[in-house]
Amino acid sequence: GQNYFWGFCGGPTPPDNTPRSRFPLLWAVIPWLSQDTALFAVAFEKALYALIKGLVLRLKELFDEITKGATVNRKAILSSLLLVALAACNLFTTTPITGPQDTPTTDPQVQIAQAVLQTFEAQTQIAGAVQATMAAMTTDTPELPSQTPSPTFTPTPQAPQISVSLQTNCRSGPGTVYAALGIMNVGETADVVGRSVYNDNWIIRLPSNPAIICWLWGHYATVVGDTSTLPVVNPPPTPTPVPAFDFSYRFWGVGPGYQCLYFDVTNTGGLTWQSYTLAVKDITHGDTGTSSENVFINYDNWCTLTETLLDLTPGETGTASVVLHMVHPAAGDDFEATLTLCSGNDHTGFCLTKTISFIF
Repeated sequence: GQNYFWGFCGGPTPPDNTPRSRFPLLWAVIPWLSQDTALFAVAFEKALYALIKGLVLRLKELFDEITKGATVNRKAILSSLLLVALAACNLFTTTPITGPQDTPTTDPQVQIAQAVLQTFEAQTQIAGAVQATMAAMTTDTPELPSQTPSPTFTPTPQAPQISVSLQTNCRSGPGTVYAALGIMNVGETADVVGRSVYNDNWIIRLPSNPAIICWLWGHYATVVGDTSTLPVVNPPPTPTPVPAFDFSYRFWGVGPGYQCLYFDVTNTGGLTWQSYTLAVKDITHGDTGTSSENVFINYDNWCTLTETLLDLTPGETGTASVVLHMVHPAAGDDFEATLTLCSGNDHTGFCLTKTISFIF
């Protein structure tokens, strides 16, 4: 480090193994100093070297922070570092001390005083360099990227809302010939997305599954909101009804000298049933009974008529019954029932037959 300072600042290099000071001035005057004065000079030299070394280490730390931190003004920092280096050179070179008529002085005390003055001047320059470096770090603030303005959204007009005063089926079209896709319950609301060209049905989103679009009969419906912009929709083609039904044994009743067997019948298709024929047989004992009706009649436990349905529309449930005269105890017997439904009265039109087995 000593040779570096001497070479950088242009000071003379003494012969090898020659005791010397780190500063050329002190090395030059020590031979003329008394022992006490020389000891003071050496002590002063050590203190001064420690001061300069501390400043250099602080500048190194500052430079490390610069290289690791935010972007700063590099030109200003490099200029400050150069200024510090030049200030240090003033400490490591000897300026001739002259008196009157430019006569060099050899007074050691004068030369030490001059060295102290140069030290204070160098400290002032170093302090200015450090201040300039700090100013470069604080004033050259990098530009922050401009923030992208938040997008603005135009509120979407709310769809008209619909509710019903009575539970209503929501179908694939305007009428019972269309399949029921769901139910609109009292207390529910739904989005209205269209209206029928005949103004008798609303096209809505099914509350239980908004992905389903269906037709709701408007008789029990109340709509809130602007419907003037709703699309007007023509009914889809009338579907070809698919005839279907299910039936099951329910119970039996007792009449004077005979028994009544009742079956629940549900229309699960799209065709209305108008008449039926029911044949029942006790497989165990061979007893049989048959009935044919143009209405669906319900009986009680005493084989007394309680209800009559003229037909069985899609989704509706009615009763088919038959009278048997069983002379044997039938409990636990195997039975078989065959039911035929027809779309016309007196077993005309389209007819469909099903058979079930059950234990009495």
